[in-house]
Amino acid sequence: MEQLPSPHNNFFQFALSHLPNARSLIETQVSAAALVELDLDTLQLETGSFIDPDLSEKFSDMLLSVRLRGSPANDDRALVYFLFEHKSQSDPLTVFQLVSYVLRIHERRLRDGLPLCPIVPLVVYHGESGWTAARSMQELIPTPAGLADFQISFRLLLLDLSQLADDEIAGVPVLRGTLRLLKYSRSKELPGKFEGIIRFFAQWLPDGWLADWILAIGVYVMSVNKKIDTQQYKQTLKSVFPTQFEPGSLADRLLIQGREEGMEKGMEKGALIGKVQILHELLGDLAADEGELRAKSIEALSTQLTDLQQRLRDRS
Repeated sequence: MEQLPSPHNNFFQFALSHLPNARSLIETQVSAAALVELDLDTLQLETGSFIDPDLSEKFSDMLLSVRLRGSPANDDRALVYFLFEHKSQSDPLTVFQLVSYVLRIHERRLRDGLPLCPIVPLVVYHGESGWTAARSMQELIPTPAGLADFQISFRLLLLDLSQLADDEIAGVPVLRGTLRLLKYSRSKELPGKFEGIIRFFAQWLPDGWLADWILAIGVYVMSVNKKIDTQQYKQTLKSVFPTQFEPGSLADRLLIQGREEGMEKGMEKGALIGKVQILHELLGDLAADEGELRAKSIEALSTQLTDLQQRLRDRS
């Protein structure tokens, strides 16, 4: 049986792979004293995962790097890694998992002949009740005072969305919309708030991002919330975009009629390839090779997109 990563993981990584969102998350969650040390203009995504393979369908990690302010570009000691993790449940071993990720990052740098560097672990929590698990190794392992000096000192940053009102969620607008959607993703409140969230995204998404985000949001909410199905999602889009998203228009084609979309006169092959890659990513597949996709005909790409969308409907 095929094992797929959590839709939460997929949407979180999709949203935070847009660097303005990742930067804003850092700016709103890290202390002012730490921010002074960082040149956030150098922020970039790092490749690789540090999770045990047998846990990869349950957990995700996301690693970014940034240089210390004023450091030369060739100084590997000046890198700071930000390790992003998200949780939809208050997992009692989260802090231990993050320690293991951090050690693996250090091990990879040593294997590559690089010096060790600081790492900042940040957890975004979007469960429906408050976070109750340990945030430090000291909390996780009760230790007599006489043994404290021999223990690991480690503490994670935590953004607990369940404890924030919607207007208290900080960051650039697209990040705020993302965190709001995560906050209500499995809640019975989502149907009542969903149109407002879509309107917020429509107001703030940069030109050229809208179609990809509409697809990603649709895949996500229909995978995790039983109150929202394809028909309700399309109805919401039609309400928000009364002219752009009518039956048979972009929303219909993105979510239902991939084959017709691929065959439509004037469809750019690159746009179709992008949708195939996004669906592969959001469904938890290995990354689709762009060269192989470009070698395919429009008809073959359309068929592939249809197959991927059928998998989405089967999961919904």
